[in-house]
Order: sequence, then structure tokens, then C-alpha cells
Amino acid sequence: MKKQILLFLLLAFTTVAHAQSVVETHTFYSAALGVEKSYLIYLPDGYSSDTAHYPSVYFLRLVETEWFDPQLRSNGKTLKDVADSLIASGTIGKMILVGPSTGVNTGIGFGIVNMLRPDLATDSLIGTGEFEDYFFQDLIPHIDSAYRTIPNWCARGVDGFSLGGFASTLYSLKHPGVFSSVGGYDGTLMWYNLDYPVTPGPWDDKNWFSSGIATAAVPMFGSPTDTAYMLAHSVTNILTQADPVTLDSIRQMSFHISCGSFNFTNREVNKKFVDSLAAKGIVNSFPNVVLQPGAIHSYDMADEHARRTLPMHWATFASFSCAEEIILGINNVTTASQSIMLFQNYPNPVCSMTTIAFEVSEKSSIKIDIYDSFGKKIRELVNGNFPSGKHQIQLNMAGFPDGVYYYRLESATQILTKKLLVISGD
Repeated sequence: MKKQILLFLLLAFTTVAHAQSVVETHTFYSAALGVEKSYLIYLPDGYSSDTAHYPSVYFLRLVETEWFDPQLRSNGKTLKDVADSLIASGTIGKMILVGPSTGVNTGIGFGIVNMLRPDLATDSLIGTGEFEDYFFQDLIPHIDSAYRTIPNWCARGVDGFSLGGFASTLYSLKHPGVFSSVGGYDGTLMWYNLDYPVTPGPWDDKNWFSSGIATAAVPMFGSPTDTAYMLAHSVTNILTQADPVTLDSIRQMSFHISCGSFNFTNREVNKKFVDSLAAKGIVNSFPNVVLQPGAIHSYDMADEHARRTLPMHWATFASFSCAEEIILGINNVTTASQSIMLFQNYPNPVCSMTTIAFEVSEKSSIKIDIYDSFGKKIRELVNGNFPSGKHQIQLNMAGFPDGVYYYRLESATQILTKKLLVISGD
């Protein structure tokens, strides 16, 4: 019933006609890179006139314009047209789609990871080369603060094409708990142990050692190539070697991986990755990893992949264990007077003990619960009546795994949430 209510609430946003959807270009300063970075953002029909919060999906390639550039398609259509059509038909509810830069705009250097040799890149937009830090420490927090996203892992997805497919799978596996839904079309993945199985000998991954990619990847992985650093960014290696705790986090995500149908696409390496998912008990949403007969490595096929995966992302957002969090994010009850204040815990990060404080202007019934990064309630902290004034509660997080947690205050008039970080210091 909760899933049906969620789906109804989200789809309800599609029934009111407002202004057309828009794709905007914005720039912000990345502290990790030390430079200004641009991104394109798709805001759905009605965004400017309502107060709703929306799920978000990050669509990756290299240059931020690629998912929204009609000149790269044979039919002049883009991801905007795909999303507009799916929303208009009621196949999905409204989402925010983000097209960020994950690399250079010109010259040599792909970005994506924290580069070992950014000095070898030839684009000023590389900055420090700390692209992974830029994505997680700067970009996602910026999007969540500047736009009405639902800033929770269960309402956030990532997808990509080619090297963007490499980035989307890499980011999701290295940072479980950030995304709940992961897609990739014909991702330029690395072979397990960088060993291309068709030819004898190690270190012969044909994409990453013997093609144009190898030259452009030098700033990422150094010269001579640091193979250990490459293996640390091989999704099949990460998955295969994941410890039980990490693997359990990875299993919380939904995967929607597809590929081209020919040998000259990235078909075989994507099949290998999907086989590795299956070996860990993870089901890929595409019954056949090949997108469709005749699928090639093109933007038209990437758009077709998005046409199929956006409903998969939507279904994931609607069905995950933290569906209640999505509902609360959309229908956050609050009063204009802000009669209750919830303060940031101190200290934060937490090693063992921390203090949570809140203030009420009049006698109120207050409930505070602690949630893990997957939206699962792990502890009820308080549940009772409190007189007017400021109140402090001691919380012992000793013994809890390191990571992000949330504490949520509920009253009759407000729902307030704060994030805390546990670092054991071991």
C-alpha cells in the first residue's frame, strides 16, 4: 500500500499543466578542482510554479552538454525529449535530470577519477584533477541545495553512456549509499584484472592499453601506467573483491546495464560485468544485456537506453525501503512560524557520544528517530511531550559502522531532518 501511495503522490505532479520543461546551464565553483564547472539541468514541467521536491538522476558522459545536444543525434532529439514524452504519457513521474562535466571539454584528459597526473592534461578546466571528489563533495551537495531534489540516496540515480557508463558504475560501486538506481549504456569498462580474455598475457585490456583511450587516460592513471590504481577503478574488480559489508550495500542498489550488439561495441565487457553482478546475487533489469538487435555505440542508442531506464529508475525510487522518506520529502509538513528548531549534533563527526538539541516555543509532542543511509530506522531516540524551551539529548553511536546517518524530528506541525557522520577513529 505504501508503494502505491508513493507512486500516486509522485505521478500526481504530472496532472497539472504548467510551463514547459526547461534545460538550463549553470556554473558553480568546485573547491575540489579549484575551478568553475558547468552543468546542464533538466527541470520538469511546473518546477518554477510549484513547491514539490523531485527525485534526481545524473546522466554522465564527459562534456556536460552531450546528453542534451541535438546535433549529436540523427533525429535532433535529446534526453529532454525522452523525459518529456515519458512524463506526458504517465510512464514516469517528474524528475530532475543533471548533465555534469566529468572530464575535459577540449584536449587530453578524461577526468572521472582523482587524477594521478593532472599536469599531463591539456585543458584548464581540469584544475587539480580531483574529479571524484568534485562529483561527490561539490556537485551533488550543490544540486541538492540549489534545487528541490529529494536529497536522499533512495531518490537519487546515476546513468551514463560510454565513458559515462564507466563513470556511473564506478561511482555507484565505490560510493554505495549515494545512489539507489544505476544505469549504463555500452560503458567503456575495464576487463577483470585488466586482462582481455581473447589474447594471452596480462595487462592487455584493449580499451585501456591499446586504443585512443589509453592516451587520453594518461592523466588519470599516470605515465608509466599505475596498474594498481587502475585496478582500484575497475568495476568488476571492485565488485568481485568487495567485503561482505560493502557487498551488502551494493546489493541495495538496482542495476540497469545494457550494451551494443556488435563486437566493436563494449558488448563483451558489459556482459562480463553483468555476469559478475549475477554471481553476487544481483539481478540486472535488462533480461538481455544487449539493448536491442543492431544497437551501436551512438547517442541515438544512448537515448533509447534512457527511454527504457528512466522507468526503471522511477520504479526503483517508488519501491525502495525508504519510500516513506520520499513521501516525507515531497510532503514535508512545516509551519511558516518555524516554531520548532532542530540543531546540528555536536560533535560531528561522531566517535561515540554526541548531543542532539532542539527547541520548541510551546509544549509539543516530539518524536526523534535515527536512520541509516538507506533510510532504515535503527533507533527511536525520544517520543513524548516536551515543555517550551531548548532540550538536549545524548546519543551513543559507539559500535555503529562508520558512515552517514540521519536523525529526524517529527511533531504535529513539522518534520525536520539533520545528517550526522560516524567515524570510529580505529
